[in-house]
Amino acid sequence: MASRPLNTSRPPLTKADLKDDLNYFAIPEDTLQLQVDTLNVYQNLVALDSFPEEYQRRIQDYYRFSATRMNVDTSKPAPMTITTMDLI
Repeated sequence: MASRPLNTSRPPLTKADLKDDLNYFAIPEDTLQLQVDTLNVYQNLVALDSFPEEYQRRIQDYYRFSATRMNVDTSKPAPMTITTMDLI
């Protein structure tokens, strides 16, 4: 986790915040930490430049290339763009 949080009223997320037992498959600890760090950067809870440069690239690539997993038990469809109908 990064050492320099931004000035926000909310504390940065932790791995415990993402463990909700809704995933059918086990998520490896390093992937879970990457998800937490990506969410913290995305929600402006932690500055991206507070991470090492190589890990910054991993966070950016994870955000760019990871799909939004939808649980099959939910009825909410995946979000799509209106013009091209690509999954967001």
